[in-house]
Amino acid sequence: MGSVFVTQSDRTVKGFLGKEFKVPFFLQFVPGQVTHVVHSSESDRYSGPNTINTIIAKPHITDKLYKRRATLGEKDRYYPLFRTMNDVPTKGDPVLLCTIGKVNYYLGPINTTENSPTWNQDINNTPEIQFEKNNKTLKVTQDGLKGETQNFNKEIMYPRMIKKRKKDLDYGNAIRETTGDTIFEGRHGNSIRIGSRSNNPYVFISNNRHPQTESESLQDGSLITITSNGSLIQHLGNSQGVKFRLVSDIVETNTYPIGDIYSDLNNGVDIEQEIYGYNRNQMLLQSDRITLNSKLDDIFVSSIKDIYIGSGRHLSINAQKSINVLSDNVNIGNPNKATMENMVLGNQLQDVLVEIVNLLGRLQTTTSLGLQTPLTVGEIPGDVKPGEPIVTVISNLETKIQNIISTKHKIEQG
Repeated sequence: MGSVFVTQSDRTVKGFLGKEFKVPFFLQFVPGQVTHVVHSSESDRYSGPNTINTIIAKPHITDKLYKRRATLGEKDRYYPLFRTMNDVPTKGDPVLLCTIGKVNYYLGPINTTENSPTWNQDINNTPEIQFEKNNKTLKVTQDGLKGETQNFNKEIMYPRMIKKRKKDLDYGNAIRETTGDTIFEGRHGNSIRIGSRSNNPYVFISNNRHPQTESESLQDGSLITITSNGSLIQHLGNSQGVKFRLVSDIVETNTYPIGDIYSDLNNGVDIEQEIYGYNRNQMLLQSDRITLNSKLDDIFVSSIKDIYIGSGRHLSINAQKSINVLSDNVNIGNPNKATMENMVLGNQLQDVLVEIVNLLGRLQTTTSLGLQTPLTVGEIPGDVKPGEPIVTVISNLETKIQNIISTKHKIEQG
């Protein structure tokens, strides 16, 4: 059981004839150590779906007979105290145990003076005495002596996350002071931060943070930010000069960066201010790879102003049935830096060429035999043979003209 009545030698009252009696007092929460965790149906102490995320634990303070970890049973099972928000512990974690309405509950893992989000030693734990078997002392690892799991990776210990004051974003004139955030920290460099600068809220979701980094940064493995005031550089820039940049624009061989296109299309605005200095409501989604995959229906990308897509290498768009580009003005190339020419409408060009060929077919020359259709003379580029009748040449040209337009790809008349 978790909750227990205990006594202390220095807490007494005097009874009949001045005899001192120890006064019992109730401990609602008792420190203990986890010995087993039910993560799934594969776990050793799994006893049905209702036991998921339960633990087998050993209380450090108890009024029952002493039990070794190996002898703990069903009566030593504890359920998460909260219904949905569970910080599931691992074997060896320190926890708080209690009993309410004859049901055992746990809180934790609890923090200790190590104050580590990755792992905290149970400072109340006492190693069990190891018995001998066949006059030989059983070999137990150091983790085993402390009742800890050997499956927990302690190679990298992550520091507790911090929040430093940012004078451009925080409120007030106090030095070295700021407002605390609500932070959910994982064991190995992942976190959710719900907080604010002054009264301007933000949310940061970070994964695979560097072990020596104490707050979210642009160098995290994956990062989602939702901010309401301040630029991304103000929120995430650091003293080493790491600044937010569109990655396609920092490719040295990219001669068409988004920043230049944005500036050209907006009367030469300063991209440092307009792109990287944007300080209103915005979101950032950044990772090594991002996949958007709609399984059953559509994906809509909409903007009240412009949409810019940049790539440091290739941009591929494919569709099984059709690709539709609808606009009053479609440019291939930068209209502000190049001389642009109009596209040709294939059907109309085809009609003009057919008319020209037909006109050539009606040409005749005067000979001693009267009006005659001329023959071709000399070498002509293409498939035309010297001396071939012009009628045959025109017929072949008409066939080629019919094939110059695509049957799949079209442009709008205008």
